[in-house]
Amino acid sequence: MDKAMLDGATPKDLLPTTGNYPVEIVRYRSVVLTDIPGAKPGRKLTGAIDLGEENLPFYDRPAEGMIVTTEQSWSAQGVTLGRLLHSLALAPGESTKVAVVDWQRTTKATGTEAASEAESLSGTTDQNRSISEVANAIAREEQFGTSQASHSSKSSSSGGSIGVAIFGIGGGGNWGESSNSGFATAVSRSTGVKSVAEEATQRISARTQQLATSARSRNMTVVRETTQLEKEQVLTRVVTNYNHMHAMSVQYYEVVQVYNVTTKPTKLERCLFIPLQELNFNYTSLQRYKEVLASVAPADWAAKIRAANPFDTAVRKLDACTAPEAPSTGQVFDGVDLVDIAASAMGVYGVRRYDGSPVRFDPVGRQWNPLPTSGLNGDLARIAPGRDTVWALGTDNMLVHFDGTVWRNHPQTWRATSLACGQDGTLYVVGMDSSLGRRAADGTIDNMGVQADDVAVVGRDKVWYCRDGRTFERGGTGWTERTPAPNVKRLSAGLDGTLWGVTADGKALVVEAGATTWTAPKYFSGVPGILDVVSSTGGDYWALLTTGHVLRLLTAAREAPIPFDVPSKADSPYASKIDVWHDEFGIRSVQVVFPGHTFRCGDTGGSGVQQRASHTFAGGDKLLSVDAWFGTAARGSLAGLRLTMTSGVANFGIATTTTVAPDLTADAGGAAICGLFGSTVKSGTRTYLASLGFHVRGGNVPQAVLDHLNDNRRHYSQAVWANADELTLSRILANYSYTPAGSNAAPVLLGTLLDPKPIAATGNYLGFRWNFGSEQERQDWTKARQPGDNTFGAPVTNTIAIATKGVFAEAVLGRANSAEKIDLTRFWNWKDSPIQITPADIAPVSTGTRAKDPDTTAAGMGASQAKFTPLAAMPDPVALQAAQAITTANLFRDMSGLNTMSQVLTKGIEAAAGNDKAAGERAQEAMKTATEHLQKMARIAVDAAGKVAPAVTGGAGNLSALGGMLNQGGKGGADGKSDASSDGGSTTKA
Repeated sequence: MDKAMLDGATPKDLLPTTGNYPVEIVRYRSVVLTDIPGAKPGRKLTGAIDLGEENLPFYDRPAEGMIVTTEQSWSAQGVTLGRLLHSLALAPGESTKVAVVDWQRTTKATGTEAASEAESLSGTTDQNRSISEVANAIAREEQFGTSQASHSSKSSSSGGSIGVAIFGIGGGGNWGESSNSGFATAVSRSTGVKSVAEEATQRISARTQQLATSARSRNMTVVRETTQLEKEQVLTRVVTNYNHMHAMSVQYYEVVQVYNVTTKPTKLERCLFIPLQELNFNYTSLQRYKEVLASVAPADWAAKIRAANPFDTAVRKLDACTAPEAPSTGQVFDGVDLVDIAASAMGVYGVRRYDGSPVRFDPVGRQWNPLPTSGLNGDLARIAPGRDTVWALGTDNMLVHFDGTVWRNHPQTWRATSLACGQDGTLYVVGMDSSLGRRAADGTIDNMGVQADDVAVVGRDKVWYCRDGRTFERGGTGWTERTPAPNVKRLSAGLDGTLWGVTADGKALVVEAGATTWTAPKYFSGVPGILDVVSSTGGDYWALLTTGHVLRLLTAAREAPIPFDVPSKADSPYASKIDVWHDEFGIRSVQVVFPGHTFRCGDTGGSGVQQRASHTFAGGDKLLSVDAWFGTAARGSLAGLRLTMTSGVANFGIATTTTVAPDLTADAGGAAICGLFGSTVKSGTRTYLASLGFHVRGGNVPQAVLDHLNDNRRHYSQAVWANADELTLSRILANYSYTPAGSNAAPVLLGTLLDPKPIAATGNYLGFRWNFGSEQERQDWTKARQPGDNTFGAPVTNTIAIATKGVFAEAVLGRANSAEKIDLTRFWNWKDSPIQITPADIAPVSTGTRAKDPDTTAAGMGASQAKFTPLAAMPDPVALQAAQAITTANLFRDMSGLNTMSQVLTKGIEAAAGNDKAAGERAQEAMKTATEHLQKMARIAVDAAGKVAPAVTGGAGNLSALGGMLNQGGKGGADGKSDASSDGGSTTKA
């Protein structure tokens, strides 16, 4: 065997190294939003962004994202020296005692503990085993034996030694010789047959199902703050420099551990963000989410929320639904930048110039809010709201419509250059060939036989169009040109029967209701660059300028409203019935029946046809919400009213025939009607309802609490969304479907793809894990987004040094020789006056601390009760034992005697080697005797030299004395002789 393999260098795999493997790995997850399919910027960024802006738009479509798992690994690279903490300098032969105790303590303890335990243990165990054992074993034996052995051994050993003690010279030697030889021959043969066959079958089936559940929750907060400061410094250390000629410094360094920290993304998971509507907090929602809201509120507001009891009843006034009055002065929206504007009973709509997205004006917040753009394949150029549908034209002239959720192309893929929609929902379009058409009930377009540039719908079967600056009005089945021709290029109609026109030079014209001639409105005089004019249901006029800005004007001031108030009495019963009279413009009168008395506001007289709608309240019926629509009567009145009760929904006015979203919603929070208040306003011979409110009896909660929740509704809505139970979320998601961006597959239900447990909340988005429909889909998605690509960040490695508590001491010897040459004229024999190098003892120093550790330990929870019962072991198979027997070693006997012959040869070799070993031992004994004799002779020579040395050195007692004499002798004359003595003594030559 190669000796280098047994005693070579240390294998590299046994040497400790650093940096090969991380000593600590930290993983954390980040949820990122990667894409909002089809989204467009809410507004054009032209200046600084105001972070204090309150009316920020909501996300209106799902967004895709992912969960990125990032791994940070710490690999130790080694240690190095840090700051120099202390240095101690010692002169040659200096000894000092120094006790250094630097004690400083600053303690601040803050403990916060929140313990929540939830155990759910479910186990299902299936044990199925089927064993079929078949063993066949055959052993065949044939024996024949022949043995022959021959051995020859020779051993010769000799040894000798010689030792001579002459000037330290000695010698010794030994030698030996050994030889042996051996020869052995063995032949054996054995025949025979042994056969074993066994078969065993074992079938065992066992099934165990266990379920254990234990849920415990405890919240505990321990906050204790202690500040302690102690400082002691005592010198009690003994340090000695035993060097005679060099100074020494002892330097103390802090030990620094060096790490390589690598951060890289390791795993990606798909997630989907669902937009949610922010909550309006009222008494009902406070009852449902009270604890959730209090848990995320500031401490003072949390106490107020918990103190509010929505189950205590009290009478309060529900804010009235007041029709907005147009401002008395013009309002310019210079940040809107529209390319088109239109109005109907649904409201005022527009198209943004820079991205072609649809917007709608909110009369309550007085701002433009974006509409959903789901389904749009491009930008819009024109828009026309109707009765319950919004129609529009794309930049590609494709006709599309919005059903309240998604934009859809016209089934017959009509293209047009202009469009208008009447109050009855009839759509008129100007085709690509300038032909005017009307959409029929079956979706087809009927050609009206005229050429037009633009079209407007004033009323039922009252249509205007313009062509080459000339305007025409349809009356019955014919067309009549209206003169003079004012070079009109753009037409639009108001809900009050007025017709608006804009000339080629940007001036506004109007045809009042019932008139046939164009006039210039005084309230638009001096306004340059008008592109279009419309009038809304609130009685105000809108002008779109060529700059993209929007101007809002009030046409006339309405009369002062007449208020009324019927408060609830202490013993007032709840209302039993409500009656509402209305005409085509708004609500004329309201009557509420209470047991014992009836109150009515408004009138049923005047011109126009009125309709009556009634609703009977059930016993204990509670008002949940009030929705109101606004009309054009009296320049702003209630046109429709909807009361949502616990027993059902009551619609009045135009709310009975439309599904338009309300302009204003006031939540009553689950209370019963016991009175009403509001105001009426006159419009000629008619009286309309301008505002309406109710006295209700319900939960008693301070209004300041509700105002705080609604002022911060985004924060509290996120808390409610994040704490929603999975059952509620799964039921809601099951009603919606989603198609991934760029996919041609059919939409799939979100309830089957999304994990109903939220993972993130941002803005009005709530994120969920988005599962895959197939494994192939998962692989394709993961392959397209490798964790290591630059999209999500390449691995980054940084070197970080961390100071440890260790201290490294290094002794540094001085480079300068501190000793002088020995001179007989100086005091040099230190033994005559030894230096006291042992310092005096110092008193013991106590370093005890007076610090007290704060106790921030919370009581532990008891042992879990959710346990599984150990499963019973299944029996082992017992067959095949006989078959294993024939595999036993030495199945057949040794007939040749080979083992015996091997033993004889081994003994012979050992005997020959033994003689050689004995000879070597005798030679070693002789060498030992010679060496001992040599050592004794050397000792005698040293002693003799010691006796002769004093005579030679002139009596110098040590090497220092001898050096001094040599130094003194070296101060003689240049010829090597010393100066003669003063008494004429003889000269001695060295």
